[in-house]
Amino acid sequence: MFMTKSKTHRAPTDKELRAYYEKHSALSARGALHSVKMSFPKPRRLVALRLEEETLEAVKRLAARKGLNYSTLMRMWITERLRREGA
Repeated sequence: MFMTKSKTHRAPTDKELRAYYEKHSALSARGALHSVKMSFPKPRRLVALRLEEETLEAVKRLAARKGLNYSTLMRMWITERLRREGA
């Protein structure tokens, strides 16, 4: 097996981009443009929670098995429970 050289493309410089956009406009391609609905996550507030060391370690182990950050897992649990409770 042997390696073949492939062409790599470099990103345009600022000067090249400026020259291009002086001659071209995205607005001229009206047919190709469409509106997109964007959503952004709601701002979160930091909350301190005191847990026993064993409880926190158990949450961290479970989160690691699921491939999540432990705080993300706890936030998911709280959100899920609030939905279940109808809050």
